[in-house]
Amino acid sequence: MREKSFILTFLLILFVGFQPKGVLASSKRAINGVTELSARLDGDVGATELFAIANEVGPFIDQIRKANPSPNALKKMKALLNEMRQKTSGKVAQIEASMGESEGQLERLYRSQEWDDMSFALAAFPYWRAWIDLELAYREQNVGIMGAEKTTALLPAEKGFRGASLQFYRPGLVYGGWLGLGYVELAKGRFDRARQIFESLENALEDDESPILEVVQAELELLDARSGKVSKITDLGELDDEKARIIRLEAFGLLKESRASGGRPLEAAKRLNALIKGGYLDQSLVNDMMIYAQEISGVKVGYYTDLAGAEFALNNGHFYNAMQKYQYFFSNVIAPRKVDFSNYRYRWALSAYKAKIFQPAIDILEKLQRKKNLNPELDVASVKLLYAVYSAKEDSGSGSAQNRKKLRIAAKRFVRKSPADPDADSARLLIAQTTSNAKSALKSLNQISSKKLKSDVGRTAFTIIAKEFSRHVRRSKISKAKALANEGIAAFKDLPKTDKSDPFYFSVVLQMRALVDPKPEDVIAAISQIEAKGPQNLDIRRALVWSRLQIYDRLGGGNVENYIRKLASSPIPGWQMEFLYPFVANISNPETRQSLAKLLHPSAKSQPDMDKRIWSTVIDSMLASDQHESAYSESIKFTKDYPSSGDAWRLLGRSAEKVDKPFEADKAWGVITKKAIPTQEVWWEGMISKARIRSTRRLDQACNLMRKMERSEEYLPKKLKNDYGKLIANLDCSAKSS
Repeated sequence: MREKSFILTFLLILFVGFQPKGVLASSKRAINGVTELSARLDGDVGATELFAIANEVGPFIDQIRKANPSPNALKKMKALLNEMRQKTSGKVAQIEASMGESEGQLERLYRSQEWDDMSFALAAFPYWRAWIDLELAYREQNVGIMGAEKTTALLPAEKGFRGASLQFYRPGLVYGGWLGLGYVELAKGRFDRARQIFESLENALEDDESPILEVVQAELELLDARSGKVSKITDLGELDDEKARIIRLEAFGLLKESRASGGRPLEAAKRLNALIKGGYLDQSLVNDMMIYAQEISGVKVGYYTDLAGAEFALNNGHFYNAMQKYQYFFSNVIAPRKVDFSNYRYRWALSAYKAKIFQPAIDILEKLQRKKNLNPELDVASVKLLYAVYSAKEDSGSGSAQNRKKLRIAAKRFVRKSPADPDADSARLLIAQTTSNAKSALKSLNQISSKKLKSDVGRTAFTIIAKEFSRHVRRSKISKAKALANEGIAAFKDLPKTDKSDPFYFSVVLQMRALVDPKPEDVIAAISQIEAKGPQNLDIRRALVWSRLQIYDRLGGGNVENYIRKLASSPIPGWQMEFLYPFVANISNPETRQSLAKLLHPSAKSQPDMDKRIWSTVIDSMLASDQHESAYSESIKFTKDYPSSGDAWRLLGRSAEKVDKPFEADKAWGVITKKAIPTQEVWWEGMISKARIRSTRRLDQACNLMRKMERSEEYLPKKLKNDYGKLIANLDCSAKSS
C-alpha cells in the first residue's frame, strides 16, 4: 500500500524542523520550484546554502507526488535531481580543494558543521530521487508489468532508499530510507517482509515523538486488514480516507474468508454499505465486489446485490435469470460519477443473447456503440457481440429486411475493428453474400483464411460469378460474360459433388464452357448426352439451347442457321424465344440477322411483344442492307397490324423517305412527334427527319420545326448531334426569318 502523501513533509520536520508554507498546485509548479533551486547551485554557494537548497527540495517532491503526475513529469524531476547531485558534488570538491595541501585544515573541515551540511546535501538528492523512482515504478505496475519485470522497475528506488538507510549519523535519512524500503516490499507484493520493516520502525520510534511513527502504524493497520485481521466495529460512523482504506481491506478480507468457509459475509456487507454511504464507491470498488459476486448476492449491499446476482447467474449459465437481474439493477441504480457501468451493460447484453432474447441485447449494444470514449477492448467486444446477435436473430427466423441491413452493417464494423479475429471470416463471408458488386464480393472472399469455411467460400464465389455471368448473358453482353467464364469454371471445379449436381450451377457452367472451352466439340458432345436424358429442369433446358447457339456461332459454317431452322420447324416455346431473339438481334451481319429473324417470326405471332421486336429487327436489317422497297412494304404491314406501335411508324418514316415517298414519310414521323416529347430520342429523330423532308419543298415549315428544336437543344441526344448539325448547315432560315 502506498504511504501517506504527507510523509515527506514529516521527514523534513524530522531533519531540521522545516515546514512548507503552502501546497503547490501542480506537478509543473513543483518542477519549476526545483528548477529554481537548481539554478541557485550555479552561483557561489557555501556549505550552509547547500544544506538549505537540499532541504527545500522536500516539499516539491511531496507535492509532485500528490499531483498524480505523468511519467514524463516524473522523469523530468528525476533528471533535475541528478543534475543537482552532480552540481553539489562539484561544489563539495571545490570547497575541499580550497583547503590546499594542508592536512590540518582538511581535518578541521571534516569535523565541522559545514561538512555535516555538505554530507547531508550529498545524501539528500539520491534520497529524494528514490521517491520519484518509486512513483515511476508504480506507474509501470499500472500498465501491467509482472514478476521479474516489476522487480527490475523497483530497483532504482530500492537502491536509493537502501543508501539512505545506511546514513547512520543522520537518523532522519535512516528512518526515511527504511520507510521507503517498506513501500518497495509492498509494491513487490511481499507483505510479510514489509510488515517486518514497519514493525522494526515502530519499535525504533516507539519512545520518540516522530511523525513517521503515525505513518508506520497506519501501514501496519492496513496490513492487518489485508490479512483478514479485522476490528469489531459496532458503529462505523463518519469515514475519512484512512479509515475508508482500512475497512475496505477488511471487507475483502472477510469476503475471502467467507468464500473459504461458505458462511454469509454479513460483516463484509456492513463495511461495503458504509463505503457506499460515505461516498467511497468508485470503479475499483465495484469491480472488486463483483469478484465476490456469489458471496455478495447473498447479503444486502443495496442494488449491488442485484448486480452481483446477475454476475453470478451469468457466470453459471443461468442466462435468463441474469438478464432479469441486470435489467432490475439498471432500472434502479443511478451511476455515480466515478463509476462506468459499460462493462456490466455489455454483460447484460451477453446474458440476453445467451437467453436468445435478441432485441434487448441489440438495444443495449447499439447504445454502447454510441458512447464516447468507450474502452477500446470493450468497444471491440461489443462490436463482435452485436454482429453475433444480429446473426443469431436472422438464423432464428425472426429476422427482417431491417435486421438484414443492420446485420450487414454490424459485419462490416466487426471486420473493420477486428480484422485479425478468426471469427471475422464468417462476417466477411456474409458481406460477400450480400454485396451486389461482384468485384467487391470476391475481394471480401479472398480475405477469408478459415479452413472451416472453405466449402462455403467456394460455393459463394461460384454463386457470385454465376449470377454476374447470367446477368451479362441476359443483357446480351457476351464479351463481359466471357471475361468471367474461365474464373467461374475454375470455381466450379472446387465445389463439393452435391453442389456440382445443382441444376442452376450446372447449367451456368455449361454456358461458360460454351463461350470459352478450347474444345467446343467436347461441349457439344456433353450437351448431346444431357439432352438424351430428357432433362425437365427449365434452367438446364435453357442452358442447353443457349450453349448450342454459342458453340455453333463459334464453329461458323451455317451451323447457327441450321440449328435455328431446326428449332423453327415446330412452334418455338416462349422460354426459348427469350434468348433466341437477343442472340439473333445482336448478329452483326444484317443479311444473316434478317434471315434468322424471319425464321423466328412465325413462332412469335402469338406473342405480340415478341412479334413487334422480331418484325422491327427484320425491317431494320432490310434498311441496313439497302433493301429499301422490302423494308417499306414490311413497314406498311407492320403499321396496319400494330397501329399504336411507335417502332412501326418510325420504320415506315425511315423506309418511306428511302423510297422517295416524302409525304408518307412526313406523315409517319408526325404520328411519332405528336405523342413524343423533347426528352425522348424518338422525338428528335422524327423532328430532324421532318425538317429534312420539308427543307426541299416548304422551307418555312422546315424552319418552324428548326426553331422548336432550338428551344429544346439541351435534350439533344449525342447520337443525333451529327444529323442535327447537317440539318443546320443545309437550312438557310435567316433569310426566311427576316
